[in-house]
Amino acid sequence: MSEATTSSSGASTTLPDATHPAYRALLLQRLRAVAPVLRTDGTPLTNDPAVSPLLQDLSERVAAHPGDGRLWLLFVAVAGAYPTTGELEFLRRRLAVTDPADAMRVVLEETQAAATKSGDWDRPLRLVQGGIVVDVNFCAKYVHNTGIQRVVRELMPHLIARAGDANATLDLVAWTRQSGITRSLSAVERQRVTDWRALAAGTSALPDEQPDELVVPWNSQLLLPEVPEPELCDRLAALAEHSGNTISLVGYDTIPISSADLVTPRESERFAHYLTVVKHSARVLAISESVAEEFRGFTATLPSQGLVGPAVHTVSLAADVPSAANEDAAAEPSALPLIICVGSHEPRKNQDAVLFAVETLLAEGLKFRAVFIGGGSRSVTLSFDRHLMKLRNTRGWDIESARGLKDRELWSLYRQARFSVLTSLHEGYGLPVVESLALGTPVLTSNYGSLAEIGVHGGCVLVNPRDDGEIIAAMRTMLTDDSELATLLAQIETLPPRTWRDYAVDLWDAAELEVAQ
Repeated sequence: MSEATTSSSGASTTLPDATHPAYRALLLQRLRAVAPVLRTDGTPLTNDPAVSPLLQDLSERVAAHPGDGRLWLLFVAVAGAYPTTGELEFLRRRLAVTDPADAMRVVLEETQAAATKSGDWDRPLRLVQGGIVVDVNFCAKYVHNTGIQRVVRELMPHLIARAGDANATLDLVAWTRQSGITRSLSAVERQRVTDWRALAAGTSALPDEQPDELVVPWNSQLLLPEVPEPELCDRLAALAEHSGNTISLVGYDTIPISSADLVTPRESERFAHYLTVVKHSARVLAISESVAEEFRGFTATLPSQGLVGPAVHTVSLAADVPSAANEDAAAEPSALPLIICVGSHEPRKNQDAVLFAVETLLAEGLKFRAVFIGGGSRSVTLSFDRHLMKLRNTRGWDIESARGLKDRELWSLYRQARFSVLTSLHEGYGLPVVESLALGTPVLTSNYGSLAEIGVHGGCVLVNPRDDGEIIAAMRTMLTDDSELATLLAQIETLPPRTWRDYAVDLWDAAELEVAQ
């Protein structure tokens, strides 16, 4: 097999046996890894070091019976990358009209583009059969830690412990540099996901990097606790539809589509790609009942496409903070009453309305300090921060923005605050609300959606976030009425705890992860 061939695109290609020995060795390893499940007649593998006989055999077998994920798996083994639906369908149709003797040639031709653009040739392949694979790509690769990342990093240690109780193993994976296929984590990446607090606090030394491998699920459960990046979505959608694996995903919200006026067009476009994964998934595990209703609305449109769509379950997030937060938060009381507004800086978070309320009350003569906490695009935060600086310089008011706080600093501000504010226009859950309550601080929040789901149980004052007057009046009462504040504090004491362990157990059950064993 040293001769050149021509792909369907007309480009000249060179078959594997004409390339470097390391390439042939890794291709042979991948083919051997998948051969036992593709050769269903139990034919034993030989020790033949040549790639061609095995690849021809597997190509003929899959061409005759491409269903049940078999074609998908052969594609993965040859390309070193997951296929898109378009790539897989084109290969299936070509094999259907090809003489069996030419099956290998067609497989090589139609996997070449994916192999070249997205394939990975530096690692061996491990097949996870009937197991549980968890995609933690973003949290493994990056140190950004707000919103979804906080959820994933709080969840994973408890989910791993739950798997241990069930004598199951979770394979945590990220994606290769080419965004073509999933791989195991290095030791540092695993620590970012499972031991974030020790890493962030500097109390745990970075472990040495370890070599990794490609990890491919087969008849397994793939859990997506993150929202995948757009470049991964086409391959994940094909995996969900064609591989024989099932996907369960944590549903955070549909804000980029249902409230597109509150986000950038780019965010809406990114989310539309994500919905291609959702519609072929088995389950959506929504973080609130409000979010569950949003996803049920989307799935209700799928029968018009001939699709059933995922089952949607509500698995509410935890309502606590790590026990270490209470130790971290031991701070001196603020000299002035402190109001904090926690959340990434974007239009839907409604910080402009909160700032207007703060300005109005300070102009009335009330004495307090206000801190806006959270990052955001500089194009948005720059004008906001400049306005705060102007108010500080011209009026002498104690208002500031805090960007990039460490967890210890955030917990301290929660504990110092008289109350916190999150009056979002649309929110999937509202972690700042539950974190504030868990640290014993009352909250001013919105009177509908997921925020109201949390707030109705106590410790919160609920307002219409689109009514400046309501926000101002509620904030004035919470600043001046000590008896009202005492009532809210008493309500917080009676709130039933919901820990991250509780969330992990409920998520495990709703995703039916034990079925994957």
